[in-house]
Amino acid sequence: MRGSLLYFFHAAASAVSPLPRVTRHAAEGGPLHSPRRITALACYALSQSALPLAQRLADCLAVTPWGLPGQLQYPARPAQPSEHPAPGKPSGLSRVEIFAPSRFCPAGVTPFEKIGSLLAATYKNFAAHAFIGATGIAVRALAPLLAHKSTDAPVIVIDPAGQHVISLLSGHWGGANELASHVAHLLGATAVITTASDTAAPVTPGADDAQPRKAAPALDMLLRNAGLLPVDWNRLPAAQAAMIEGESLNLWDPCHAVPDHPQLQRLPAGEADATPPEHRGPLVAAHWRGLAPSPAILRVAVPRLVIGLGCRKNAPGDMVETATRKLLAAQGLEPLAVAALATVKEKLQEPALLALAERLGVPLHGFEAADLARCPTPNPSAAAGRRFSQPPFSVCEAAALLAAAQIFPAGAPRLLLPKTIEQGQLTLALAISDRIER
Repeated sequence: MRGSLLYFFHAAASAVSPLPRVTRHAAEGGPLHSPRRITALACYALSQSALPLAQRLADCLAVTPWGLPGQLQYPARPAQPSEHPAPGKPSGLSRVEIFAPSRFCPAGVTPFEKIGSLLAATYKNFAAHAFIGATGIAVRALAPLLAHKSTDAPVIVIDPAGQHVISLLSGHWGGANELASHVAHLLGATAVITTASDTAAPVTPGADDAQPRKAAPALDMLLRNAGLLPVDWNRLPAAQAAMIEGESLNLWDPCHAVPDHPQLQRLPAGEADATPPEHRGPLVAAHWRGLAPSPAILRVAVPRLVIGLGCRKNAPGDMVETATRKLLAAQGLEPLAVAALATVKEKLQEPALLALAERLGVPLHGFEAADLARCPTPNPSAAAGRRFSQPPFSVCEAAALLAAAQIFPAGAPRLLLPKTIEQGQLTLALAISDRIER
């Protein structure tokens, strides 16, 4: 085995115990989902000469938006009417807010005094950031705000002449590499990408190939684009380094969720398999179950679970979160495998449910009571029927099933766990989509 693959073993050996599942965190890294952000680009014009370029960028993105990576697309709350694009309006990141020092800030541009103070307010609130100016200024201003690659917003830097667009931060997971390439194309500039997997030479053509083939995507990009979430973030760099050096890793994927990759060697596994094989060497293991940590395993969550919830008005938020996490733990489920929460439409603004969605980093879906009442469930409630003037139905069971069918239209949703009642104030149910069309 080459050195990077050995490092994959040793770097993981000291971190085999999972962290408490208090917030949506990776077991060995930081939070996995971006905070709720405005779907807009914050553009910082650091000199007066940068202002025309900033406006040009805004005009270009308004016509040709950037398609945000999946983890930045949904807020952990119901979308507001203003967040839906109007008919004929481009979707994606199309809006730019320009900031400039107050000493030369023109009308229509937001002024600031100190870039560090400004970023403290804007960094977590915008989907992406662009600096027009020196890279060093951006680095120094951003440094105190950086948390984890899974939550750090994508950042690019553009020189004032508009000749180069540098992917500075969150190149892969956040999409800064893609954003830099997109902006460079719009401005007629050159994208500067430095991540190893993106600068690797193309695959040498084989006997049957007329042209060189593009190198396979990096592991984090492969997972991100498939909607999968690393659990062991600290093991990901070593695994990626091994693959960049041409090594292979075994893949245990009973859910068939991980796309094919020439350096991922699939192990035989069926949908019923619940634990990865032992003594197989370095392994990428993907499942919606909570897998035991191991120094030889890079765990990957498959977000295929939907939690249905019903609650009394103003139910305590701590109780709702505690009950939800206890339920997941008791069922042996990976919290990062929760794809969404669901409830009746009338409960979409319930503070406890909104807080839980934000803590888990997932969207909250709501359905009309009439639609829920038409969904067959094993535990219909006469009280719920009377409350919403419908036949007896189960809010949590029906909401979980309908959301699973909506999110995974090619799947086969079923109840993994029927209705359970917590302290007479909360009902929970779990649904899963067993198959996803690939």
